[in-house]
Amino acid sequence: MLARCPIVLAGALVALLTLTAQAEDRQFGALDFSRLTQPQEQFFWRRLKSLAFEEAVISYCGQPDDFEQTAKQGIQACVTEEALNKAESVFKSELKASKDSLRLQKTSCHEKPDAIRGWLGVDLAAVGKGAADSVAAGALVVNAFENSPAAQADVRAGDVITSVDGQSVANPYDLIGKIHALAPGANVQLNVLRDGAGRTLSVKLGAMAFDKEGKVAFDMPALIASSREDLNHVSGEVTEMCQKCKTTIWAVFCR
Repeated sequence: MLARCPIVLAGALVALLTLTAQAEDRQFGALDFSRLTQPQEQFFWRRLKSLAFEEAVISYCGQPDDFEQTAKQGIQACVTEEALNKAESVFKSELKASKDSLRLQKTSCHEKPDAIRGWLGVDLAAVGKGAADSVAAGALVVNAFENSPAAQADVRAGDVITSVDGQSVANPYDLIGKIHALAPGANVQLNVLRDGAGRTLSVKLGAMAFDKEGKVAFDMPALIASSREDLNHVSGEVTEMCQKCKTTIWAVFCR
């Protein structure tokens, strides 16, 4: 899960210190957000959210770790106080939101989902509520989730999906039903209207898990294991960050 680009990683690691300490007891470094490009900073906030979710999973399932303390020891001498405080505030907010969501869904930490179905990865709306007002049927794409099967196949916001493998799509619910009826990994042909012109897009479906009530569910045992692995990896990286910052390409952030 963790991107290995050193420059981007340097920015992402700012987010890892989540324990509050008195400023007078800590020596701060020069690493801050001002030296990141826009793509690097966007990556940083996405990475921050994923780390917060992973920490929420482990915490929610009663498996405490030393991620926060290890991150603190590894990064406190590298970052500015302002950057640290900003990242910490957002991290804690995302952590709380993720925990609240897991509690609200009454997620089980020990069970696997009951059903795995095809997943496209889009937000949908009925036609007539966006750029496709003249289209009578189909499903209007409001957003294609980043790195989803839809995004990888070049499905875009504003597209109207009119058929799946030649079968007409009446509305968003019809599209969802057709996709869920297919297996993960299936290759499907989507007919779409974009700017008034038709085109065909080939999509390899991903996987979505559901519980007995048909609600979206997580494979929690697998998620716990992958979260712990990722957090442990990041913890190990930050312990060497300050030294690397002075001797490698990361030095651009630390002068």
